[in-house]
Amino acid sequence: MHELVYANKTPMSYRKEFGQFFTPKNVARLMFKWIVSSNPKTILDPAFGLGIFFDVFQDTLKSNTYDTKYIGYEIDQNIISYLENNRPSNLKLHVRDYLEEKKKKYDAIICNPPYMRFQNFLKRHDVLPIIEKNLGIALNGYSNMASIFLIKSLKELNEGGKLAYIMPFEFFNTGYGKGVKKELLKNSLLKQIIFFENEKDIFSDATTTVCVLLCKNDSIKNTVKISRIESLKQLEGISHFEEYFQHQLQPEDLPYTKKWSPIISSLYQTIEIPTGLVKISEIGKFVRGIATGANKFFALTEEKAESLSINRNNLVKCITKSPQIKKAIFTDDDYMALLKSGSPVLCLNVKAHNDKNIKQYLKYGEAQGFSVRYLTKKRSPWYKLESRLPAPILAGVFNRGRLKVIRNFTDSINFTCFHSFYPGLFGQTYINRLFVYLISDIGQKIVMTNKRQYGGHLDKFEPGDLNACFCPSTEQFDMTSEKDAMHIIELAISDEEKAIQKANVLVQTMLNT
Repeated sequence: MHELVYANKTPMSYRKEFGQFFTPKNVARLMFKWIVSSNPKTILDPAFGLGIFFDVFQDTLKSNTYDTKYIGYEIDQNIISYLENNRPSNLKLHVRDYLEEKKKKYDAIICNPPYMRFQNFLKRHDVLPIIEKNLGIALNGYSNMASIFLIKSLKELNEGGKLAYIMPFEFFNTGYGKGVKKELLKNSLLKQIIFFENEKDIFSDATTTVCVLLCKNDSIKNTVKISRIESLKQLEGISHFEEYFQHQLQPEDLPYTKKWSPIISSLYQTIEIPTGLVKISEIGKFVRGIATGANKFFALTEEKAESLSINRNNLVKCITKSPQIKKAIFTDDDYMALLKSGSPVLCLNVKAHNDKNIKQYLKYGEAQGFSVRYLTKKRSPWYKLESRLPAPILAGVFNRGRLKVIRNFTDSINFTCFHSFYPGLFGQTYINRLFVYLISDIGQKIVMTNKRQYGGHLDKFEPGDLNACFCPSTEQFDMTSEKDAMHIIELAISDEEKAIQKANVLVQTMLNT
């Protein structure tokens, strides 16, 4: 139904509001082959969109005769208007929200659900209790829309019915994903996971790494097939998804309480975790950076602070954006260069509440609505920030290729652009050696086994992901000296590539490999 025409005419901002990205037809065909093989009498498409799955259905009618009802749901008025003059007679399209519908049963379900956070769904407070009541299950309010669509669809699958869903790969690792994975494993519904290594070649406008889930409600305990598709050419050579796979896992190998991405990724990785390693949480703890709720208000340049006559006692040094740090070692000289260049690396941290200049700036912030934002309105007073010490090690939240790791030798705190590492009681001695490990190639490879994957080869880490990563034990760190680590750090100031090479040698000594 001309998805490309619609996409070209519709602003990306509008499509993001509805969580829309469209399904390549070759993927849609393979998904449809899965669900139609059981000769369904009813097919549900919970997020109809411009009808790519229905197009495939229409194509198959030219060579096959199906006595099948095709039912779709869609709420985007732009799409509804577009379809009004093009709606086929054999399509029952409901102009309603699928999530608000009472539970029904279908022989087959196929879907590319909306990709947006459920928190951004304006009616979520009204809809969530309805969904929970209809399904008889408690849902996590932090779920994304796709996950809630999937859970509802799993509950609506007839005995012997099949389901094919496109999902963001990230839900395998999230807290809310536990409930989704539990439903997938219940009664052995999940049969296959297909993920795409270079998703931009196939899903050109996707903003997250995607996978396809194939399910069947047959209560037969099978292995779960795992498929990786690396290119569009490879995809074009596949006739049936279920016949193309590289690995099989027992359902118990995919516990719903564990993150699935590392389990699946390990099937395709040659790296082995060396013996003796411990979790980073035994050395210290990564926590998220400071969330101000209004960076534009709190982050100031030196020039702006002076123009507002804000005393330095009410300001703290702060890294406010990831690109501000370009090297692995961050020093006072680096900070001063940022400050003098006009970067907003001063953070408002009010101490003199009665200062007239502070009062005037706070009044300006309130007039601009900064005081009633999601985070600020929960604080008392609204401008009070979290109390944080400068962190000696910073780790990038979003990364491409390598995890961005910074040894911070300044007294700068940081916003949420970085996660902050604070050593534990026994970890203080090993800060520099931990940093050396994290910039080494083997450290990077081990840490990357716990990443979350997004579109365009963008990786994300939450603090818990980093804390659960493996690093040398204190005994292994003690195989090297503080002097060795400092030598590498000093080298990294001028030649980061050589420092990494030296770090590789030092880490080999730690691990005795």
